[in-house]
Amino acid sequence: MKIIAHRGSSLIWPENTVLAFDNAHKAGATGFETDLRLSKDQQIILSHDANLTQFGYPDKTINELTADEICNIKISSRDNKCSDSIITLKTLLQKYPDKDYIFDCKISDKQLFDILKNQLSELNFHNRIWFLTWSKEADAYIQHIFPGYKYFPRELHTKLWAWSSLLRLGKMFEPENHILSLPAYHLYMPIFTKRQIADIHRRGKKFVGYLVNTEKDFKYCISCGIKTVLTDRPNLISKLLEQ
Repeated sequence: MKIIAHRGSSLIWPENTVLAFDNAHKAGATGFETDLRLSKDQQIILSHDANLTQFGYPDKTINELTADEICNIKISSRDNKCSDSIITLKTLLQKYPDKDYIFDCKISDKQLFDILKNQLSELNFHNRIWFLTWSKEADAYIQHIFPGYKYFPRELHTKLWAWSSLLRLGKMFEPENHILSLPAYHLYMPIFTKRQIADIHRRGKKFVGYLVNTEKDFKYCISCGIKTVLTDRPNLISKLLEQ
């Protein structure tokens, strides 16, 4: 099973930092998911939100600060027991060039995709990258700038598919994308089925179990033949795989 660490090992460590990714790597993560934004000086920064309010910096906005200014900011873990600096995408890719990646492109600015293409080219980076976007424009940029790369359906389509899957009508509303994702449960009800996942794989598509953070989620994914999971707890998933 492939283990994709969501913003690194973000349940324990400050998300999208070296601490988070280092500990995810040590826990056995085979890939990383991370969030892409642009700084004032057009550097790709790893940050889920446009600002740093959740970390106690209500006046700090990613696109109004330079990369150096941003990377000098310390953010805390969820329990406030540790902190680390925000980093650029280049820092992460240089440290872990062999991981699989999911890039959550938080903005739809063409400049982000142009800069990313140049950066990947400069690093001679591999193509084991999946994209998550938030607009039709961003999807079009990927098709043009990264032809052949796979990207997830946008949130609204995925939610529609999730609800239809609960009603066992998933095939009818399945997105056309070649890479798909759903959580294991909603309101204690399993969303997808073993038969549904087998059919997706048979048709050559990829499927990711989304935010598999509990033993219950993991066991259901295993029972359905899931081959890739996205998790905040790569240490837990690795431990369960060893059992």
